[in-house]
Amino acid sequence: MDAAKNEQLTDLWSKFLKKRDAESREQVVLSHLYLVKYIAGRLSIYFKNYYELEDLESAGIPGLISAVDHFNPEKKVKFETYATIRIRGAIYDWIRSLSWVPRSIYTEARKIEEALAQLEQRLGRVPDDFETAEYLNITVAEYHNLLEKVAHVAVISLDDPQHDTKESLDIAAADTGVDSVLNEIEAAEAKEALAEAITKLPERDQLVISLYYYEGLTLKEIGKVLGISESRVSQLHSRSLLRLRKLL
Repeated sequence: MDAAKNEQLTDLWSKFLKKRDAESREQVVLSHLYLVKYIAGRLSIYFKNYYELEDLESAGIPGLISAVDHFNPEKKVKFETYATIRIRGAIYDWIRSLSWVPRSIYTEARKIEEALAQLEQRLGRVPDDFETAEYLNITVAEYHNLLEKVAHVAVISLDDPQHDTKESLDIAAADTGVDSVLNEIEAAEAKEALAEAITKLPERDQLVISLYYYEGLTLKEIGKVLGISESRVSQLHSRSLLRLRKLL
């Protein structure tokens, strides 16, 4: 990382640590997406016969967000070191979560991803629930039930307390020297890809993602804000994550 970018990142961190506002938080997260790509890429070597790289990267993003939220510079530990633990832990948690999920559920999630992608390409816009249900040859009610059914595949917890108990043991061995090996171009592409993918979501879906991941609201609280049921928020959340994973 050159001096100018290093200075810019330092300024971003200073702003975020001082204000703890959503905008600076998002900027810090986007500036470290290269860590997720690096770690997911390393892990994909071992899981290439089971999971796709894009899935591992999607699973690692919540770990990065959690690392930004919980990082304490006073501990004199590099953020890259701390984030590596969180990101890797998030990916492993995702893999473990699939171990008790019937393969059919994961297959259904993939079908929804493909349906949303195909319809968007065909229509030139984001499809509504009626169009998606018709494409899948099911009723709208069945589609909504399906979204809730695959929610535990799409949703990854951002607050995993088990990482906190391991940090003191793992920190010393976690420094992977990522600064010396990561490609600046890949980092820029990752930031642009996520930002662009989020803007392609419907306005209400963007709001759900923002309130859940950046404001820390629960699905029930989001439902009160939007005036819809918690079940509907869960459906929108699942649909949004499935679209983002496909877009990325």
